[in-house]
Amino acid sequence: MTQAKPSRVVIVSDFSKVRGGASKLAVLQAELLAKQRIPVTFFCGDEGDRMPSGITLEALGGQRLLDQSALSAAASGIWNRDAEQRLTDWISRNDDPDTIYHVHGYHQTLSPSVLRPLQQVKKRTVMHAHDYFLSCPNGAYFDFRDRKTCTRRAMSPACLARHCDKRNYGQKLWRVSRQAVQNRLRGQLLPEVTTVLIHRDMEHRLFPGGAPGAVAAIPNPVEPLLSEPVISRKNDEFLYVGDIHAYKGVFLLAEAGRQAGVKLRFVGDGEDLQELKATYPEHRFDGWQDQKGLRRAMQEARMLVAPTLGPEPFGLAPVEALLCGVPVLASDSLLLSRDICMKKMGTSFAAGDTGALGATLVDLSMDDDKIAQMASNAQSGGHSISLSPAAWCKALIGLYRTILQDEDDSPRAEHDYAKAAS
Repeated sequence: MTQAKPSRVVIVSDFSKVRGGASKLAVLQAELLAKQRIPVTFFCGDEGDRMPSGITLEALGGQRLLDQSALSAAASGIWNRDAEQRLTDWISRNDDPDTIYHVHGYHQTLSPSVLRPLQQVKKRTVMHAHDYFLSCPNGAYFDFRDRKTCTRRAMSPACLARHCDKRNYGQKLWRVSRQAVQNRLRGQLLPEVTTVLIHRDMEHRLFPGGAPGAVAAIPNPVEPLLSEPVISRKNDEFLYVGDIHAYKGVFLLAEAGRQAGVKLRFVGDGEDLQELKATYPEHRFDGWQDQKGLRRAMQEARMLVAPTLGPEPFGLAPVEALLCGVPVLASDSLLLSRDICMKKMGTSFAAGDTGALGATLVDLSMDDDKIAQMASNAQSGGHSISLSPAAWCKALIGLYRTILQDEDDSPRAEHDYAKAAS
């Protein structure tokens, strides 16, 4: 009979240093589990970072693909022999029936090779879908050439023939090769492996034919930036926070703001920042900001705008805004936009439609009552679309308990781990 909590959780992550959403959550999870006195092994592809007490580091000392030579990246990105062997060795030396394996990411340093040793522990393996890489070669279900959401079935003939990559078609073919390797190995883990989605609406894209194994939707953890809600109706600035990249809809927003004649403030950095600043000098560009800078920008915001062009499953900035009482204007591609509109914490517009966004900006720049009502709804409903770090950790532990107690081969009953943890 298994114990109530896992004897150990092995977190598999490309990075032990925060380099994006997946690595940030992997590190946070390790710290939260350690505080619950659950031993953690952090298996990562980079050189490793300092970890709190209770966390054992297993670092491969590798580099991310972008930092390697083209030839080295092409080979190790598809199959990292060292990563496969190191994880195989760890499992053979340390595994027990109450150990959980939680995979956050392997596309940057580790490669799909880490999926092979997990076959012997697949019933106790969790794969966290932070994006769409479990099915889509470019990980976004987005055509970077058309700048539209991709509706093709991943890895279908139409998908293989389409040049959708943001770099070149050769890169697309390499991604397809890696995807084929991943799909074969992941297929050997199914249906026993459990998949965690950060938004329930990811499922129909990741599994268009139906999920072949257990799936749990657990929203990301978010903490409020401010202790007191913003009086957003008294502000006149529309705020964007995030990566400055065309995919995020920043050029669309800048043009709509120009047409609407409203104040826009961009907080963030990215490859398209200089072009955006040069093309739209009338807007305010703060660059990357620390927590203090983010708080200041949020306090001066009338509304946060999330104009993404693709089907992003979750947005940290929109949720942070809602928790601060700042309503959100989101493109209908953002999966969270449905939740935001349903709870009347903001509104949405058709992704890629500059005119629609501009008209909405004009309307909301003049309607203080509408802003006030949405802000009030955000204050009361913002917590419903995310979890506190403590509740997120509790939801994951609840999932682990279910996995460890599920000793037969019968289908697992559907369970709302997030609701139970709230």
